[in-house]
Amino acid sequence: MLKPFCTILAGPNGSGKSSIYEKLEPPGEFVNADEIARALPADLEGSARQVKAGRLAIDRINKLIDAQEDFTFETTLSSQHSLGVMERAKAAGFHVSILFVALDMPERNVERVQFRVADGGHDIPSDTIIRRYEASFRNLSKALQIVDEGVLIDNSKKFPRWVIKTKAGQIIEMQRVAGSKLHRRFAEIAEEVLPLSLEDE
Repeated sequence: MLKPFCTILAGPNGSGKSSIYEKLEPPGEFVNADEIARALPADLEGSARQVKAGRLAIDRINKLIDAQEDFTFETTLSSQHSLGVMERAKAAGFHVSILFVALDMPERNVERVQFRVADGGHDIPSDTIIRRYEASFRNLSKALQIVDEGVLIDNSKKFPRWVIKTKAGQIIEMQRVAGSKLHRRFAEIAEEVLPLSLEDE
């Protein structure tokens, strides 16, 4: 019997997670707190709206886990909540994977969010984006130790490029670009917590 799938679509704000979702279309319901926030009553503003949306997203995820249904969850991975989702899904028998999408510098994330705002999207303060950027990378090492599979993606250029793939607690593929600080950071995080697979050693 196949396990249900939990796909974590993670990365700092402005990294292009939603675009990656549209390209890959992972299985199951897409739980996105930003989409939930947009559907909330207009009298809820700012942080209150985001907190409410986050709680509703977690409630929905818990129901999907209980029902053993496939789902995809979008997150910045900047808090412990997302790690908790992975752990609960794993304990419930799900096949858990992470697609971690990042840009090569947080200033580029700020620029992309500003472009999104100019196009009618929601705004996020620059200092919040930069703080979450670092928190996302700190939690990535923990996430890689939980998931069954992982793909680390550089979305800095016109087209996304996968850099590292992991499976069953091992690094199975790596394609780094020399001189890329992001690729080096990906490699340092992955190699610190996961061994290379036997065929790559």
